[in-house]
Amino acid sequence: MRYLLVGITLLSQSIGYSQYQSWVGADFSFKPIKKTKIELGIQQRMNGVNSWNRTFLSGKFNYKAFTGISVYGGYRYGISPNLHSAIDLKTITYRHRTDLGIEIEPIDWINKKSRLSFNINGQWQLTQRKFKRDRQVIRTKISVKYDIKGFPLSPFVNWEYFYNKTRDITYMEHEILITGGTAAFRSFGGFAVELPKSQTIKFAVGRRKNYLSNKVNWIIDLNYSLSIK
Repeated sequence: MRYLLVGITLLSQSIGYSQYQSWVGADFSFKPIKKTKIELGIQQRMNGVNSWNRTFLSGKFNYKAFTGISVYGGYRYGISPNLHSAIDLKTITYRHRTDLGIEIEPIDWINKKSRLSFNINGQWQLTQRKFKRDRQVIRTKISVKYDIKGFPLSPFVNWEYFYNKTRDITYMEHEILITGGTAAFRSFGGFAVELPKSQTIKFAVGRRKNYLSNKVNWIIDLNYSLSIK
C-alpha cells in the first residue's frame, strides 16, 4: 500500500493536479435467482485529491439471456456542486441517468473456463440534469482481462467510445436541428487483486479525451468489490 501511495503521488505531480481526477468506489453484487444478478455501488470522484467533483449511487439488474450474452438495465443517481447556485441558491445539484445495454463475451462460446476474458459492451444512457438539456449517449466498451495462474494480480485494459446523440444544436430559420456526434474517448489499464470470500480490489489509471475541446483528463481509479455467487 505504501508503494501504491508513492506511485499515485508521483503520477499526480507529473500530470498536474488540475488535469486529473481520483475515483474511489465500492460495489456489491448478488444473484437472487438463476441467470440474474443485481449490482449496487457507490463512487466518490474528486478533482485531484481534495476537491469534490461528484458522488454516484447506482443500481443495475443483469439477466443472462444466452451463453456469453447478457442484457441489463441500470440507474445512477449523481450529486455534484451546483455551478448555477446564483440562480437557485443551492450549493449542490442532482442528476439522473438511466441505462439499457447488452454485454457479449465471445470466449464463453468456446471455453467457459478460459483465463482470458474478452467483453464487448453496448449501452444507451439518458442523463437528466437541472439547467441543462437531456443528454442521450451511446457508449461502446471493449475490455480484456487475463487471470495469470499462480500470480496474485490479474491485468486488464479497456477502451470506451462515447457518441452523444444530442451533441449539437443548430438554430435554423424555421426549426431547431439536434444532431449527434463523437463526444469522448476513454481508456483504462490496471490490475485486479482477488481476495478471499469473493472480494476484489481493482486499481487502474485512465485517460479521457473530449472530442471537440481536445481536453485530456487523467484518472486514478480504486474500487472494492464484494460478490455473493
